[in-house]
Amino acid sequence: MQKLIKTNYQDGIFFVGLDRPPVNALSLDFIEQLTLIFEEINNKKDCRIVIINSLVNNFCAGADLKERKIMSLENADLALDKLNNCFNIIESCPVPTIAAINGFCLGGGAELALCCDFRIMEESATIGFPEVSIGIIPGAGGTQRLPKLTNISTAKYWIFSARKFTSEEALEDKVTDFIAPDGELIETSIELAEELMQNAPLSIIASKESINKSIETNNIKEALLNERRCYRKTLNTKDRIEALNAFSEKRKPKWRGQ
Repeated sequence: MQKLIKTNYQDGIFFVGLDRPPVNALSLDFIEQLTLIFEEINNKKDCRIVIINSLVNNFCAGADLKERKIMSLENADLALDKLNNCFNIIESCPVPTIAAINGFCLGGGAELALCCDFRIMEESATIGFPEVSIGIIPGAGGTQRLPKLTNISTAKYWIFSARKFTSEEALEDKVTDFIAPDGELIETSIELAEELMQNAPLSIIASKESINKSIETNNIKEALLNERRCYRKTLNTKDRIEALNAFSEKRKPKWRGQ
């Protein structure tokens, strides 16, 4: 099987480099490799941040339509199951994830970006959901995750219009979080990663778990109980003791992730 994704790990950051020219189309092989990589990441104890970036001129233009065209309806449905499973695994990654978006980020590519905690778009990048223009809908979480980032009517406009949006429009509509100057996308992503990594690893993991679970329920009492469970996970950690000692000694804490 051709290697379509290249990984690199350095200083707590796990880079997932998408490398299927020209547009990182989401073929079955591509989805399988991405799933396996995140299953590995989700069990990697020394990983602090994940950055998904493209090694070609486009982040991801969505499904491999040439592959889908020759699939039966049953196989196309199974392919969507695999894509949804992959994106769910990415979304459940315990550590923060950053999508570093260049070029086109469309359809399934935009749905991939929605699975991440943060989206950074290069200034010239384009994002959108063109599915209704080809007779389908965003079926890998787009109709569910997009309204949670923006608001319902904006999400409907994005999807119903099938428009391609600029980085400035995406920032205004809260679909992206930051804009990087062209040519500085990775540097900007690393800057964000390093800012987050100044803080206690287990506290960030517990915070992410609490926030993500709160989105799954409309019951505030249930959400607060879960928050308390996550809080208790941080109470008996070496990092908490280190933070208290560092405060009294007027120095920066040295995190161990324990």
